Amino acid sequence: MFGLDAFHLARIQFAFTVSFHIIFPAITIGLASYLAVLEGLWLKSKNPTWRSLYHFWSKIFAVNFGMGVVSGLVMAYQFGTNW
Repeated sequence: MFGLDAFHLARIQFAFTVSFHIIFPAITIGLASYLAVLEGLWLKSKNPTWRSLYHFWSKIFAVNFGMGVVSGLVMAYQFGTNW
């Protein structure tokens, strides 16, 4: 068995943090594009279905963006404390 010193434990912890964090920016970028398309369709056609879809996904976008900020702050804190 190999010994886990503080350096390796810090690397494992940071790997989990980065793996958790990268999910949120990827989804946020995709949702931002989708929201832009939905708003454009609503502005062009004035169909209320596009607007209701936009409002539904904008709430999910806001939560996802907030989670990305929070996990990014944790990751920035780990940069300073682990290395």
